[in-house]
Amino acid sequence: MLRFRYSITSKAAAMLAILASAALLDSCRNESVTPNPVADYYPLEVGTYRAYAVSDTTWTKGVATVTNYQLREAITQQYADAAGQPAYRILRARRANSTAAWADDSVFVVQPLSQSVTLTRDNVRTIELIYPLTGGKTWRKYSFTTTRADSVRAFDPTVGKPYTTPGAAPKTYDLTATVRDVEPVALNDGLYRRAGYLQVFAQGAGPVARRRYYYETFITLPNQAQQLTPGVIQQGRSRLEVLIDSGKL
Repeated sequence: MLRFRYSITSKAAAMLAILASAALLDSCRNESVTPNPVADYYPLEVGTYRAYAVSDTTWTKGVATVTNYQLREAITQQYADAAGQPAYRILRARRANSTAAWADDSVFVVQPLSQSVTLTRDNVRTIELIYPLTGGKTWRKYSFTTTRADSVRAFDPTVGKPYTTPGAAPKTYDLTATVRDVEPVALNDGLYRRAGYLQVFAQGAGPVARRRYYYETFITLPNQAQQLTPGVIQQGRSRLEVLIDSGKL
């Protein structure tokens, strides 16, 4: 009888130890996969806006022309899409400078989903961010459409690091995530052509910088051969948008 009692007691103790270990592992597992909400990096609230200083540069036969202006993105409406998910209508307006009046420019839609933030413009939906924010992680930008060739978007390794915006009035944001489009070699061979698109998102602020560019650093000779012009952009275009103001309408 004593041996029998000892056996039951030992088994019960062993079972309690296993359950305790499982609970501890489950607790650790839950802690390890809890990231910062991606919505913190793209806050959305009806009645708020973000304004950007924009610099457009166009190169023609090696000559650059720069146009400066401002864009404002105002969140004007929240509604439910066909699947019942919240969506935000954003009205973009443009003006020449800080003393000019805003003129409506275009409309797009941003949706904060459970694992991503998407943007729909001109009936094309792109995945702007994914959840969680992880340095080096990649995803398909055009996962929701078959009308365009897909491209890869990736987080820089600097996720969670500070970022200082360029321009005359730089501002530093403590926690940021930079994402880049990985362009095909046909557009970005690193020699004759360079192309790219990046966005910087700051926690609590949303998109604070965007840069899109395409350069050609060669000339075509009369015999149709291409001659490199190192350091000289012959044809191309770039756009830099930097957050300068935000608040309530």
